[in-house]
Amino acid sequence: MTIQPGSRMQAKTQDRVMAEHRPPGAARGKFAPPRFPADLVGITRWQAVLDTLSGHELCLVRAPAGYGKTAFASTLFAQAQAAGWFAGWVSFDPEDNESAAIGHVFEAVRLAGGLAADDGFAGISAAPGSAAILSAALAARIEGFDRPLLLVLDDVDRLTDARAIDVLNRLLRHPPAPLRLVLASRAIAAVDTDEVERRGMALRIGAADLGLTDHEARVFLQNGGTGLDARAAAAINGMVEGWPAGIRLAAGHSGPDGLAERIDLHLAPVTDGLSDAERRFLQRSAVAPQLDGGLCQLLSGEKDSAAMLQGLAARGLFLAPLAGTGAWYRLHPAFRAALRRRLEAAEPAAAVQLHRVAARYFSGQSLTSLAAEQAMLAGDFKQAALLVAGIAMPMLAQGEMAGLAAWIERLPAEEIGAVPVLAQAQAWLFTLTAHRGAGAAIAALDAVGGTQEARAIDLVHRAYGDDRPVDVVETCDQLLGSPDGLSDFAVAMIRTVLAHGALKRGLFGLVHDAVRPLMLRGASQPLDLPLALAICTRAALSRAQGQLADAERVLRDGRRPCPDSSLATALIDAALARCCYERDEMATAAGLAASALPVIEQSAFQDALIPAFLVAIRAAVSMGEADKAASLIDRAELVAFEREWAPLKAMCIVERARLRLPQTIDAETVVATGEEEAAVLDPLSAQARAFALLSEMRAYEAIANGDRPRLTMVAERLLRLASNADDAELRATATLLNILPQLSGRCDKMVELETVRFLNHAASVGFRRTIVDVLDVTGVRAVQNFCSEAYSSGSFLALLKQAEPSRRNPALEGVYSAAPGEAFSFLTEREIEILSALNAGESNKEIARTLQLAPETVKWHLKNVMRKLRANSREEAVQNASTLGLKLIEAMPRQ
Repeated sequence: MTIQPGSRMQAKTQDRVMAEHRPPGAARGKFAPPRFPADLVGITRWQAVLDTLSGHELCLVRAPAGYGKTAFASTLFAQAQAAGWFAGWVSFDPEDNESAAIGHVFEAVRLAGGLAADDGFAGISAAPGSAAILSAALAARIEGFDRPLLLVLDDVDRLTDARAIDVLNRLLRHPPAPLRLVLASRAIAAVDTDEVERRGMALRIGAADLGLTDHEARVFLQNGGTGLDARAAAAINGMVEGWPAGIRLAAGHSGPDGLAERIDLHLAPVTDGLSDAERRFLQRSAVAPQLDGGLCQLLSGEKDSAAMLQGLAARGLFLAPLAGTGAWYRLHPAFRAALRRRLEAAEPAAAVQLHRVAARYFSGQSLTSLAAEQAMLAGDFKQAALLVAGIAMPMLAQGEMAGLAAWIERLPAEEIGAVPVLAQAQAWLFTLTAHRGAGAAIAALDAVGGTQEARAIDLVHRAYGDDRPVDVVETCDQLLGSPDGLSDFAVAMIRTVLAHGALKRGLFGLVHDAVRPLMLRGASQPLDLPLALAICTRAALSRAQGQLADAERVLRDGRRPCPDSSLATALIDAALARCCYERDEMATAAGLAASALPVIEQSAFQDALIPAFLVAIRAAVSMGEADKAASLIDRAELVAFEREWAPLKAMCIVERARLRLPQTIDAETVVATGEEEAAVLDPLSAQARAFALLSEMRAYEAIANGDRPRLTMVAERLLRLASNADDAELRATATLLNILPQLSGRCDKMVELETVRFLNHAASVGFRRTIVDVLDVTGVRAVQNFCSEAYSSGSFLALLKQAEPSRRNPALEGVYSAAPGEAFSFLTEREIEILSALNAGESNKEIARTLQLAPETVKWHLKNVMRKLRANSREEAVQNASTLGLKLIEAMPRQ
């Protein structure tokens, strides 16, 4: 959390809340939170903390300088007062010890309760009583409160008075029921909180909780005059790990240049406050991102390095133990950058040798990735190449592309060529990340003897990167039939290509055969890239079969913990985002798409990138963020043109049409009208997949031009493509396009009951957004009767009410006006009453008597009902009405 000047948040400010609830006579200063600007960035994230704290006894707020501990505690203080709690505050100073220290706590409790100054309570602390007597008196006073008491002790690590600490320890041993104690500090406070923590009654708030999110950092930077896009702001936030003071230092500057210098100057009081030995220890240790006593002893020469690490960490000096690693510690990257800058100034030639020492140490500890990074920094590229070679293929398998790419880019070409495993890893990396040098890397691997592996990589490259799976899918069987010379990773990736091709061609049995070995192997192993692709293909198969619930189950069962930037996780998250979007869970869908997009965007997997972009764009629109949606379309277009991906271009065209934005891509250059017939013959081809997306735009154009034959042609071609691919989703879209004229009232023709039955089924299994989105992009306005409340929520006709009128093109609505009596009519309210009476088994005479109609009028209405429902009997009319999803009126009581 940090202070945000200029924020436009409308929340009530702390100062205003405090002023309204401050007890009489309570002055600002030691016994009230300090002043802050009007609003706090991130304050909305803490609205629920007070509720959580109400079920606990203690909140420990500990983080280095500049993380907003006081701001966070102030937020709790203001919220507590607004909620009607008593709230007390003490800001400790270094001189607050001996008798004054415990007196401050007594005074804070007195002020919180609005007690008179002469009631004798404050004088108790000045008496020469024991800690036991003082703590008992304090507890008794708090027990007398009829509301919860939030007591904040800020900078409590400055408290060293033994008697005051003993009083607090005794208070926490048997805390009064109303007390909720907040201890905020940089260093580990002397107060004993172990008992409360053992009972599970303590909350811990650390740097990770207080740090800014990427969005908050971007808002802060923009308000400070630094106009960075989301990715650039996230990069800066990543450098400082959400450290609010670091983001504040970056505000007003164009980027990260010079940030280390500004951080060094900002942290000068902290660094200069160290002893010479401590400063040298940290400066030399800062060459490594991860430290233990043995490494620090080699780097600094300090014999008792383990104890020094422990002591510095306890003081809150941006040094924290790594969870689950024993005696390993980690320096905050911002503090580390400042320390390294000082090392360069104090010992200009030391860094290279220190990196060599760290490389050898990490290698001896089997921490290969850390060793490789240190060897790189030392300029020992030969050693670095050998180290990277040992972990390159496992990193690829796990989908850790970004880390491996950073190393490959820094290694000289001759070092890569000298290590065959590295040449193989580079070829795979460039292929899976759609790198322009993929072809050259594959050729280089072939030249050093990796012919069979190079052949497999080339197939994957042509299938995914070049988007030509039609050219290679038949060859996959040949390679799998003779896998000699192929790595396990190559065999697994060839299986994913084969499964992808079988899926698009509707060969579902072959999909199962291709992915089954990967699924069986992955059942007992961590998630890797081939397994993630297999899981996504298996889920896509369920989706194509109209089993959306099963598709989501497969994805959720397959998702397992992976590194944050793992391509394997991103692929599954993108598919899950589409599932959540289909169920109108926009916030969840948007979050999954946002986390997956940056990773998939740097990959060759277009079929995962399209739904990620699609969900992100449509979710942004649904949440009123049209500008964000337009920016995402621009971003997708850049990728589409860079890689010449026709399906991604088609998606951009449709999304621009949906937002009524000017087109930047000519649809004819993606799939020409004259090429549509040929394109739909093979659903695996790029042209067919592009047409499947583009069909919505083609339908929109046909409606805008009043071209019924063209609309029918698009629908029929899409239906043939759906049949060739055996794809239920495409079939639903094609069916919907085919009946748009009837739905809009421009055709006096009954929608076939079988068609309605099919679309009802599509809606019931989960293709709800698919149906609504087609209506959105085509701009069709359904006739009023179709929007009647008489249709059950699970029926297809009920979804017509969800089409968003604000995104319809007004020009389309005036293109065609139906003549009187020409517009398609459905059941009137009277006809629904007649039908409900039929459902109740009433005769014509009973219906006439109930509705107070003449028998001839009843017969006339019945004739219309039978005609509209294409029914030959009263029973068939009721059955067909049920198919349409009509909610019939309950039988009326007979007179």
